[in-house]
Amino acid sequence: QDEIIEYTTDPELIYEKYKDFADVIINGGYGRNEASTIVDCTWDEVVVLRQGLGVLEL
Repeated sequence: QDEIIEYTTDPELIYEKYKDFADVIINGGYGRNEASTIVDCTWDEVVVLRQGLGVLEL
């Protein structure tokens, strides 16, 4: 499990920092500083890499 660290939840700052590294950045507004769910959609089968906040229904 990865370490939870303090980071910005300002969507504009996140976009500016990662726009050259990510193909898609979804602006969901300001978030809480709690772990989110990370999903790998790079293959035919979707894989949940980290279960966090929210419910993922496949």
